[in-house]
Amino acid sequence: MPSKSSNTKRILKNTVILYVRMIVVMIVALFTSRLVLQALGVEDFGLYNVIGGVVSLFAFLRTSLEQTTQRFLSYEMGTDNGRLSEVFRVNFTIHVVITIVAFLLSETIGLWFVDNYINVPSGRELATHCVYQSVVLSLCMTILTVPFSAAITAHEKMSYYAIVNIIDALLKLIIAYAILYDKNDRLILYGILMGIISVFNFALYSIYSKIKYDEVEFKLLFDRTLMKEVLGFTSWTLLGQAATLGTNQGNNVFVNIFHGVTSNAAMGVGNQIGSAILGLSGNFQKAFNPQITKSYAEKDFDYMCFLLFVMSKVTFGLMLLCSLPVIFNIDIILEIWLVIVPPGASTFAVLFIVQGIINALSTPLNFCINASGDIKRNQIILSVFYLSDLVILYFLFKTGFPPETAMWVKIYVVISILFVRLHYAIVNIPSLSMTNYCIKVLFPLIVTSTLCFILVVFLGFYSDSIKYRIVSSVFLIVSASIFLYFIMLTRDERKAVMKVLCKKK
Repeated sequence: MPSKSSNTKRILKNTVILYVRMIVVMIVALFTSRLVLQALGVEDFGLYNVIGGVVSLFAFLRTSLEQTTQRFLSYEMGTDNGRLSEVFRVNFTIHVVITIVAFLLSETIGLWFVDNYINVPSGRELATHCVYQSVVLSLCMTILTVPFSAAITAHEKMSYYAIVNIIDALLKLIIAYAILYDKNDRLILYGILMGIISVFNFALYSIYSKIKYDEVEFKLLFDRTLMKEVLGFTSWTLLGQAATLGTNQGNNVFVNIFHGVTSNAAMGVGNQIGSAILGLSGNFQKAFNPQITKSYAEKDFDYMCFLLFVMSKVTFGLMLLCSLPVIFNIDIILEIWLVIVPPGASTFAVLFIVQGIINALSTPLNFCINASGDIKRNQIILSVFYLSDLVILYFLFKTGFPPETAMWVKIYVVISILFVRLHYAIVNIPSLSMTNYCIKVLFPLIVTSTLCFILVVFLGFYSDSIKYRIVSSVFLIVSASIFLYFIMLTRDERKAVMKVLCKKK
């Protein structure tokens, strides 16, 4: 079994790899989306997105399936009881069955819906059907890819995972350039090429994992006991994600009903900024997840607590350092980015960032709960909290509260969920206690946040010149770094940081 020191170093290495992958993919995606819109035109681009919405409906299903598969594989690696091959084959079987069901539904109910309810411009029926079939192919390949990508993640081979993601982004950029010069139907060509990319991704993940890992086999296994366990975990995960999805869509509907499309536009802008910053924490946390599950399987709860505290602190620290200059300069950023800024967009953006930081802080606790496998009560209570968001918001809007109330209610809900997750994490981890978590994570976090908030307010009273804003942003980042170093980190952690810095120097 690898030492804890080597495990920690691997986590740090994987974190850097995932950040590089995220930066490259984001930059390439910005160019790709602009080229695709230019090549297809507004009408065909909109048509592709409507048809491609089928895949987005299954996005939360894929997330749940990948979390489940990775959890069970990581757990078996931690126990080392010889069932790893059986666990993979059962998960592979489940994905094959889901793929078949998804294909049959897509070619019957889905096709009927497209033919009867999608508003297709005259003369674009053939293109619509070609695009739809390519989307169905992408959907099937995406589901089948999950067990193989989960195996790579469970083995913590993030470098290969990042390489495939970057290749995928670059191929889409090449396609965007290619269709610019096509003389025929660009929409059909784009749909076909996107379908081919999904097949190529499946090949990259499946062939690599088959060569590298002994447990990966293209064989079906119908083990009723294991299948019941895996499907039970998946279903409870799906419940929580469905509640989250329903709450987010419900928020948009209520804002639209009570405050109109202008407020929806402001909320959408805020959501984009908040999601971009939240993506930073997701990349970091993905590197920790396998080790947390393996530590639980090994019953090494002290190391598990260490990982929980470190991930919580670094997640908060990184998001704070990225968020402060954005919050401080939010009006200038929106004016440069959008030119025409929807009223209230800056308020929504700031509140989305705050909500994202709190939500990201509770994710490590969720990893600990998932590692135990005992997620039923946790998911039910979380779903109730998520759905209570809609009830509270409806009555507040009824009494005349402004549109940004939607975000204040969401912040209240994610704070409540943080403590719910903390409770169930304490139940499942003997080394974790409320006092320990509050002293080492929560209280230092609150003190640091308060000091940073006071600085933002104080600096905001003075000149709004660009030069002043740049200098103030640098000052904010430096001040926040000092607060994080002396308040968030323990004495031993500060020594470890200085040791690394001296070594690098």
